[in-house]
Amino acid sequence: MRKMLFLAICLLMFECVVFAGEKGMKLTVNLKNALIIDRAYVMMGDTKEEIVLGEDKTGSLEIALDEGQYATLKIGYAKNLLYIEPGKNLTLTLIANKDGSFSFQKNVFEYEGEKENERINKYLNENGLKFLETIDFVLDEDEFLNKLAEFDKENSKLIKKAKFPKEFEEQELLRVKYLVYDPLVRYPVQHFWKNGGEWSGMEQYEETPKVKALIPQLFMDSEQAWNIYSYRGYLQGGIGIIAQSEFMSNDKKKATLEQLSYLTEHFKTPIILEDITQDLTLRYIEVTEGKPLGEIETYYNRNVKSEACRQELERALKMWAKFSKRTEVMSSDYKYQDINGKMVSLDDLKGKYVYIDVWATWCGPCKAELPYLKELEKKFEGKNIHFVSISVDANKAAWVKMVQAEQLGGIQLHGGSKAQIMKDYMIKGIPRFILLDREGKVIEKEMTRPSNPDTEKTLNALEGI
Repeated sequence: MRKMLFLAICLLMFECVVFAGEKGMKLTVNLKNALIIDRAYVMMGDTKEEIVLGEDKTGSLEIALDEGQYATLKIGYAKNLLYIEPGKNLTLTLIANKDGSFSFQKNVFEYEGEKENERINKYLNENGLKFLETIDFVLDEDEFLNKLAEFDKENSKLIKKAKFPKEFEEQELLRVKYLVYDPLVRYPVQHFWKNGGEWSGMEQYEETPKVKALIPQLFMDSEQAWNIYSYRGYLQGGIGIIAQSEFMSNDKKKATLEQLSYLTEHFKTPIILEDITQDLTLRYIEVTEGKPLGEIETYYNRNVKSEACRQELERALKMWAKFSKRTEVMSSDYKYQDINGKMVSLDDLKGKYVYIDVWATWCGPCKAELPYLKELEKKFEGKNIHFVSISVDANKAAWVKMVQAEQLGGIQLHGGSKAQIMKDYMIKGIPRFILLDREGKVIEKEMTRPSNPDTEKTLNALEGI
């Protein structure tokens, strides 16, 4: 997966961006028609605010903004795109499914507010826009490009025919255009996957010259375009594809420098230079686990002026410095509850090696490791090592039930969905295994899984095991 990081296919979310405004609007959500309610959130860029619902299943949120912008309303798993404008309050009343449940992809609402804004929001969630499907990645270059151009033309015609206010129309044309062309920056990779969506495991790809030639032709050195989230993803992904001399390179510093060089040479808009430089630098730090920036720092100092961004970089460097081998495990004094209700910290386990499994009952790959973990525990029974499993289940009862039903051994601890170890080690996926020495210091923060034969060899090689 790490080899895919520099493709930057996903949308960018920059923590150093701050939204502010003197004007505002009120967004109200009414879920009275739902039998079961869930939390409602509004997301704009990197901000996420909860709409607190009262007993009447209705809640409101005051949003500060100076101009119209897109926002996402998330209820449960479903997401709805909204366009909110200063001084134009909007009320959304849920039209629930027949059983009173929510939809899993997009909810249906009745809209009440300023008439033109109502019409815009209804269009955003009920339009007939056309986009490529995953299977289209298998098309040859000419067919692929022709289909993109066809959808772009049809979508533009649909938007213009609606005769929306000029400000919204301009933004919407850009948003939809780069949603249509987003597959362009993924084609050089996904064209060679099975059915266009199943990773084939290939690391060498044939050239796609026509696609790569078109990618930079759609770049815009414009703050207006950069404010459109679909363009952000397109630009970052495009630079990731065309700037690197060695496609899918394992040399992360070289790949990062090539992207920064291209960015700095071809773009002048300060916010584009700052945001992309910040993102590339932070991803370099993450993928190299905090290696020195070297020449990257020259580009960083040139392009990044925001004090908030610089502080974010400093925090990242300090954090990764703590992850180096033979450092004390962070929050080692934090206490977790074991299966019998006793509070246990990692400090309590010093004196023996500690093999930690961060897992959850709902995680398929985690459960697949359990038989191998049991076997490993059996082989090292009586030796100088603790086997510790820290559950990140939100549902504690589910954890207790599985521990008892599966007769799980070792030291079973419950951390919950906000377990301290998840925060300290930036764990984004489970299972995750960590190996500590007898002093509680890190030997390996990404230890091999129990199913990997190297794990037993590593443990057997530990001094004094």
